[in-house]
Amino acid sequence: MKVVAIDCSAKAVSVALADNGKLIAEGFLNIKLTHSETLMPMVEQILTNSKITLNDIDAFAVTAGPGSFTGVRIGISALKGMAFNDEKPVYPFSTLMAMPLVLDKSYSGVVCALMDARRNQFYNAVFEIKNGEIIRLTEDRLISAEELLNELTALNNKVLLMGDGAELFYTLSNEHSALTLAPQTVRLQRASGIAVAASSGKNSPEAVTPTELQTVYLRKSQAEREREEKLLNK
Repeated sequence: MKVVAIDCSAKAVSVALADNGKLIAEGFLNIKLTHSETLMPMVEQILTNSKITLNDIDAFAVTAGPGSFTGVRIGISALKGMAFNDEKPVYPFSTLMAMPLVLDKSYSGVVCALMDARRNQFYNAVFEIKNGEIIRLTEDRLISAEELLNELTALNNKVLLMGDGAELFYTLSNEHSALTLAPQTVRLQRASGIAVAASSGKNSPEAVTPTELQTVYLRKSQAEREREEKLLNK
């Protein structure tokens, strides 16, 4: 099964193509241009270079959140546009679950997925990888740096930090000896892991229709919070 996957959950944007569990192509950009400028040209380039058309694609995968409100919406909208006409299935991955999927199959240990949610808070989930299987230790959540550090310390185990919030959390934790930053090549969110997972059927969520595809947020947007505060203060 051929799958095109995209990730727009943070500042970086990535696109990947996989076929039956094999990664065929991947594009990754971490620059100042907006996702609306870079995403679709990346999709077109990967398909063209792979000599594959959208008609050849069997399904799509996307990180549906948590993450940047704007970025996640762009990714969801793009996927709906590509999948809608033929009602092709879409696999909506948790952005946090997507992070350990890019690790080498031989890796074993605890993985802490982190996205910067501002104000010393993080979108977070903790996983353990054993014999190639990814086991959830927590649900996706919004958590303070202090609370998370206490939890990780109590695990009494080495922890690999992944995601765009990893470096900030590592700094806030005073580079705690049990914490290790993932290598830069796999630290940030990437689409390759979900492309491989969706095309192989392993570690993949249930597919939905393009119409059913929804964003997943762990808190309201800043604009919504500010609007509610104004209403309360009237």
